[in-house]
Amino acid sequence: MNRRTFLGGLAAVGLQSSVLGLGAAPLNNLVAPKRQKRPSGRLDENLVILISDMHVLPDGHTPQYLIRIVDKVLAMKPLPANVVGLGDLANLYGHLEDYECAREVLKPLEDAGIKVTMGMGNHDRRGNFARAFPEKAAQTRLGGRLVFIVETPRADFIVLDSLQEDPDLGKWITPGAINDEQMQWLRNTLKGYSKPVFVCSHHGLSETKVLPVLREYPSCCGYIFGHEHRWRTDSPVFQWGQRDLLRTLCLPSTGYWGDIGYTEMHLLEDRAVATLHQSEYFFNFPLKEGEERPLQWTLNAQDNDGAHCSFSYIRPGH
Repeated sequence: MNRRTFLGGLAAVGLQSSVLGLGAAPLNNLVAPKRQKRPSGRLDENLVILISDMHVLPDGHTPQYLIRIVDKVLAMKPLPANVVGLGDLANLYGHLEDYECAREVLKPLEDAGIKVTMGMGNHDRRGNFARAFPEKAAQTRLGGRLVFIVETPRADFIVLDSLQEDPDLGKWITPGAINDEQMQWLRNTLKGYSKPVFVCSHHGLSETKVLPVLREYPSCCGYIFGHEHRWRTDSPVFQWGQRDLLRTLCLPSTGYWGDIGYTEMHLLEDRAVATLHQSEYFFNFPLKEGEERPLQWTLNAQDNDGAHCSFSYIRPGH
């Protein structure tokens, strides 16, 4: 049985569970099951792969795009120690079968010894994610939200939860937000940081409203997010007339629409360098067989592929 056939069967199993009315696992009191350690290649603790907006739909095109990225990561020498996803792992409504399919696609990474961390986006559902990935949900740093810290020798990554869930399971809320409890947790956490740290979320600064908090703590050396399905960098200033500014990076989608690819981040001694690996561009769906590729799609991908974004560990003005 090939992977495509298997993933199709996995979707059927997930759908059956949904029809049977199995409830979503609660976010509290989760116990992480023990995973058997398997042999792996050499891991680079200062190499992180960043992805976002996977939108895994078992019978859609997105799992194959994510499989392609997983295979490229597994071919790296050395392997990255971490893969960090910034939300919208599920397609539109956060169905359980989306997460079950994603788990199977991502499994080879963890079999190779790579730690996979997945944040929440506006198309996710915390309960269904926790049901499919109980060992990951159990690692949350804040009850009621899925908030994670990814540690590396030179810099850490705080992954916030900007998901606003609609009680109607057939709807999603596009804007993101960081609730008061999470905002206070972020402030308290950054107080204790002396090493460089990146704050990450699915949504941009205009929605999460965390910029004033980040301004207080010079250990925060960058803000990374997804949601927009495009590679975009910026350096917003905290206040006009001051030298202090914060580098930001928006990640592409792995294969839904827009810029398609993944980001490789090398954590050097004095800076971090993110490099985009963009395979293609399309909107709003991939080309059908025999359909001619628009020239602008090709140009977009060619212009972006190999682009860099560098983050100094010391913010200007500090």
